[in-house]
Amino acid sequence: MNILSQYVLCPLCKNLIFKNHLPFHYKECKEKDEDRKIREELQKQTSPQYRYEYIQKKNVELKKQLQEIRIETPKPIPEKLILEKPIPEKPIPEKPISQKPVSEKLNSEKSEKEEKKEKITVENYQPPTQVVSVYQETMMSHFFMLYQKLFYDYVEGKSIALVGPAESVLGTGRGEIIDKFDLVVRLNKSIPLPKDLSKDIGTRTDILYNSLNISDFPGENKLSPTLHKKYGIKFVCSSYPFQGVFKEDIARYVRKYRFELPFKVMDDERFRKFEQALGTRPYTGTCAIMDLLCYPIKYLYITGLDFYYSKYYSQYREISKSQLKHTRNSTIHNAKPQLNYLRHIALLDTRVILDPFLTKLVFEEYDKVWRNMKNIQSKSIFGFQQEQMKQYFEMKLCKVFFTKEVSHPISSFQSDKPIFMITQQLGFPIQENQYILFITPNRQDIQKLQNEGKKNVIGNFYFNHAKNKEQPSIYLHSKFLYEMRQILLRLNMQNPSLYFILFLAILLYFPDDAIFLEKDITLFSTNLEERKWINYLMRKKYISFL
Repeated sequence: MNILSQYVLCPLCKNLIFKNHLPFHYKECKEKDEDRKIREELQKQTSPQYRYEYIQKKNVELKKQLQEIRIETPKPIPEKLILEKPIPEKPIPEKPISQKPVSEKLNSEKSEKEEKKEKITVENYQPPTQVVSVYQETMMSHFFMLYQKLFYDYVEGKSIALVGPAESVLGTGRGEIIDKFDLVVRLNKSIPLPKDLSKDIGTRTDILYNSLNISDFPGENKLSPTLHKKYGIKFVCSSYPFQGVFKEDIARYVRKYRFELPFKVMDDERFRKFEQALGTRPYTGTCAIMDLLCYPIKYLYITGLDFYYSKYYSQYREISKSQLKHTRNSTIHNAKPQLNYLRHIALLDTRVILDPFLTKLVFEEYDKVWRNMKNIQSKSIFGFQQEQMKQYFEMKLCKVFFTKEVSHPISSFQSDKPIFMITQQLGFPIQENQYILFITPNRQDIQKLQNEGKKNVIGNFYFNHAKNKEQPSIYLHSKFLYEMRQILLRLNMQNPSLYFILFLAILLYFPDDAIFLEKDITLFSTNLEERKWINYLMRKKYISFL
C-alpha cells in the first residue's frame, strides 16, 4: 500500500488498481500457488529422500509402541493359598505336525506372496488411476523410467519383425512369416493397416515407434489409443528423446492421453551419442533399429525399410520424386550414413536379418569392391622363383591352406590334391601329401629346417622381394599390393595389414581350392573394417572352411 502510494500519485489510478487489477492478480497468484503446492508435494513424494524420511519416521513410531508394551512380571503367590497337594496340570493337546517338507512350505509361502503382489506386465497393464491435471517434467521422467523397465521385460528374448512402409515390401509375399514373429513393430502412420496388403506386410502390430509429429502432415499421424488398441498395439514408443525439439510433442501426447497405453521414450544419452556418430538426425526407422538392438532380443528381421530409395506404398502416403530426394538428403536427414550404419550392424551383429531388397541396397558398395578384386588377373598376384612351382600353381593342382595357429586339425583333413600350407608356425604333425611354405624373408631358415629333417618344408614365402637380397620362393607382386590398397580405400581401409592382403590373394588365386579355419579368420584382420569385409565374404559364402 505504501509502495503503491509512493509510485502512483494520481488518486483515480489508485482506485482503478485497487478495484479492478488487484483482485484478479490475487486470484491468479492464489491459483498458481495451489498448483505449485500440488506439484511440490507430488515431487516430494516421488523423491528418494522423502521415502527415506518416511521409513525412519515409521521406525521411530514402532519403537515407541514397543516401549509402551511392557510385560508385567507375575506376583508371588501367598503362602496361605499354597495347597499341600498340588492340582494336577491338564495335558496340553499337541498340534498335529504337518507332513509337508520344508521346501514345499517355502514354495507355498513364496507363491502366496507372489499372488498378493502380482507383477505388472504388458498383458495385465492398467493405466495409472491417480492422474493429475498438471504433468511436471520430473514427474514425466519418472514415468518414463518405469515404462523403460516394462519394455525391457516385454521384448527380452523375443524374435521381432520391423516392417516399414516402403514400396519395396510389395510383392514379397511374406505376410504370414511376419505374423509368426513374437512381436511385430511398425512405424509412424502405419495404422490402420491396409487389408489388401496383408499378404506382403502381415496383419499384426504389437509395438508402434512414432515421432509424435502432428504438424508436418496434419491429420495423418493418428495417435489415439482407442485406434491403437483396436489394431492390437500394446506399446507405443517415441523414436526421439524427451529433449530439444521433440519435447513439446511428447509432453502434448502425455497430457492428452495420460498413459492409456504403455509409452516409452528414447533414452536421451543413447540418442545423443547415436546422432553424433551418424553426423545427421536419424529417421524413425533407424532409431527403432538402434533402440531394439540395445535390448536382449533374440533377433531382428527388417523389411520395408530402404531409407527413401523407393516411395511409400500408396496406402501409407503419397510422395513425389522431388520430396523423396529431399527427404533422402536434406539439412536435417541424410540417408547415406544411416545406410552405412545398417551395413555395420548387419555384418557385426548376428541378430540382424535383412530382406533381399535391403541386402542388395546395403551391400551394393561391397559388391562393387569384390567385383574389382576379381577383375585382377591371377598372373599378377604371386611371383615365383622357380618356373616349375609357377606352372604347378597355375594348373591349380593343389589346395592352399593359410593359418597363423600352431595347432589345427589339418592332419585329419583328407584331400585328393596335395596341400600347400603357408604358415609361420611348425608345431603340428604333417602328412605325406602336405607341404609347407614357411613365412620368412631368409632362405637360410629353410635350409636349417630341411637339415633338421623337415623335408616337407619346400620353400619360403614373403610379401615382397624388393627389400631382400635373396628372392623368396613365392612372394606377392608389388603391382598387386598397390592395386589392392587402392581398391580397399573404397572401404575406408587406409593401411591394411599384409596378412589380410595375403588372405585375399589366396582367396582370389584359388577361389575353389583355398582352405581356412574358422577360428583363424579373426586373426587375419587387425581392425574393424577388415573384420567387416571378412564377415561380408563369409555372409556371401565365398570362403570355404575346413
